[in-house]
Formats: sequence, structure tokens, C-alpha cells
Amino acid sequence: MRLTFIKFRKWLVLLALTTLVLVAVMVYNQPSVLQLSATHLSDVRTTTVPTKPIPRSLFGMHIADSDKIPWPAVPIATWRLWDAATSHGLAFWAHLERQKGAWDFRTLDYCVELAQRHAVELVYTLGITPKWASARPNDSSPYGDGPTSAEPKNLDDWRNYVRTVATRYKGKIRYYEIWNEPNLKHFFSGSVDQMVALAREAYTTLKQVDPSITVVSPSLYADWGGFKWFDEYFAKGGGKYADVIGAHFYIGKEKTPEDSLSLIREVQDVMAKHGLAQKPLWNTETGYGNKGENVFYSAEDSMAYVARTYLVNWASGMERFYWYAWDNRNVVTMLMVEEDKKTLTPAAKAYAQIQQWLVGSRMKRCEPDTKNTWVCELTSEKGKPFWIVWNPKQKQNFVLHENSGVHQVQHLDGKKTALPDNRKLKVGRLPVLLSQL
Repeated sequence: MRLTFIKFRKWLVLLALTTLVLVAVMVYNQPSVLQLSATHLSDVRTTTVPTKPIPRSLFGMHIADSDKIPWPAVPIATWRLWDAATSHGLAFWAHLERQKGAWDFRTLDYCVELAQRHAVELVYTLGITPKWASARPNDSSPYGDGPTSAEPKNLDDWRNYVRTVATRYKGKIRYYEIWNEPNLKHFFSGSVDQMVALAREAYTTLKQVDPSITVVSPSLYADWGGFKWFDEYFAKGGGKYADVIGAHFYIGKEKTPEDSLSLIREVQDVMAKHGLAQKPLWNTETGYGNKGENVFYSAEDSMAYVARTYLVNWASGMERFYWYAWDNRNVVTMLMVEEDKKTLTPAAKAYAQIQQWLVGSRMKRCEPDTKNTWVCELTSEKGKPFWIVWNPKQKQNFVLHENSGVHQVQHLDGKKTALPDNRKLKVGRLPVLLSQL
């Protein structure tokens, strides 16, 4: 009798183990579109995904020669006026006030009128000191003779510049950024203490002219000592003089958009360290392709990078992202128009398509699974679920369970196809949208 009981017990244990194995296999094979069992990769971990509707203002742009090209043929919600130019010059301080008290607003007036005509918000970046006002007139900038990277030698000149611009464009420019990439010497050769002083005076002056103005911090270049610079800047009180924190998240040519998440996380960690986690973070400039190094991307990669950069930026908690650039061929190579300055590139088509997918929807999650296939789960304005899926490194089979209800695949080129009968999809670097009919 005891032998029989032992055999029976062994049989029960074997049955239990077999059941566990079968359950594990079933769970593993469940489509991630239904039950995402993600392994957060250390270099791409996202923060808590914002649950609010994705706004149009996420989609910003840089436009260089706005008086020489047709207005962009894709939706643009907001325009950062860095490197914006007309035949009269750039819109920097050094071009607005070439001599003390001699103002030339032709470029900035044109950009403001153009933005109003197209219902586009503006961000104006303060800085680039004229030689006459510079503490070190021989400190050069990337913008030729005249503009310098030094701080102004007299804060009264700085305050007058800020007040003059803010007063002239009151109600027309509602967003001001303190400086561009101050951790790079060719943009700012002064000290962190001097930048804190400039931010303090600019913030105070802007709020005096119009309390409704939103002030963006100096936007650092995150991957070039940016975290250390921000740490010191915030420690010295710079965070008090900003409603929004700005940064630029450029990455090397060997990296993919998902790699920028580690940079974003480090900036967020520095913000949290100094009690600034509650302030919005904006990516006020990022693009791809270094012209100086002859780095170019294929049409497919261009489409993929545009879409994925917007997806991972929103998933990381970024509230705005200003693409660089629409037409500036001096720096980057992944542009939105061809050399004729009117024909849309694949990147521009992806920019328009990802807006259609995202604006108004809510993102519930967005993260990679154990095979590094990214799954973003979203809900449309009408409450219908959909998913955006891609794999940045290689093509992977992605099998959808019948219970998912997914029957349609939308592609970045706008085409829609039916899900194959075997419900198996080959997922690669181009994101696809999976939806229910």
C-alpha cells in the first residue's frame, strides 16, 4: 500500500511539473501585443509613460530659409527660431542689434508674421552676443564675424535686448529659451555662474513684460558633458529661472533612436536631484546625419528614425520635440525636403504619418520585450486600442493571438494591408501600426 502511495505521489508531482511547463510555454508564446512581458534593457529603460492625450505641440520643427522655400507641406505645431534666416540675416541678438541701439527686426518680423499666418507657435532663443556688447569680442561663434560666444560685459545691455524683443512681440512670441548649448564653448565661452546671472535677468525681465511668457532653460547638448554642466547650473540656482527644462539629445552615427533614452534618463535624474522633476522637459533640438563626417541614411532608415524618435521621446516623458531640420543643409543630412527645397523626403512623409498615428491618442506603455521588439500600446481618441511595433536591430517574427482582434497593418508610407491569415508578421526597423477593424 505504501509503495502504491509513493508511486501515486510521484505521478502527481510529475503531472504538476508537466502542467507548469505547459503553462510557461503558453505564457511565453502569448503575443506581446496582448500581454507584454518586457525585460527593461539597461540602456533603453523608459520612465513612466505620460497618460494624457498626445498634443500637436509635441511636433516642433526648425526651418532655416523660410523666405526662400514654400511653407512645409506637413503639419507643424511649433517652430524654434534657432538658425532661422532671411536675406536680411539671422534672428540672433547680434543680427538684431549690430550696433548699440541700431535695431533691425526685418528677419524676426517676417518669421513672426509667417508663423501667425500658419497658426504656429514660436520659441525664440536668446543669445549670441554682438561684438560691441561682448565681454570678449574675439571669442568666435559658428556664425561668422560679428556674433561672439562670450557673455555680455554689461548686464544692462542684456536686459535691454531681452526687454526690447519681449515688448515688441508681446502676445506673438510666448516661449523664450535662455541660450543654445551653453556647455559647448563655441556657443558660450562664459562660466556657469555667468549663465545663471543671464538666466536670472532674462527670466525677471520677461515676466515683467508678460507674466504669461513661458521661459525655457538654456538647452544643453546632453552628450557632451551636459549632465555635469546641468548639475552645477542647477546647484547654483539656475533651475529657479525656468518654467521648462530644455536639452538636445543628439546621438552618434552607430546608435539608434532608442539609445537616446539613456541620455534623457540622465538629464531627468539630474533634474530630480535638484527638485526639478515636476518641470516639463523639452527636446528643443535633435536630428541625424553629420554632413561634416559625410553621414547619410537610407530612405527606409530616415522614415524609421523619425517615427521612432517621436515615439521614444514621448514615452520617456518628453513634452515637445523640435526636429532639426526642415531645410538646413549646412549641418545635418536627414532633412525634410530635397535639394529643390519643395519635394518631401521620406523623412517628411514619416513625420506627417506619425502625427496622424499619435496626436490625440493616449500611450499606455512603450517598451522592448525580451527579443528587443518594441511594443507601444495606445488608445485612440475614440477609445479604440492599437499598437505600434518595431525591432531596431533585426527582423523578428511577431505572432498575434486571435484574441487580439488585430486585422489590419498600417505602414509609414500610408499603405494599409490585412494581417496575414497565419497572423504572423515580420517586424523590423520600420514601425507598423496594428489595429482592429
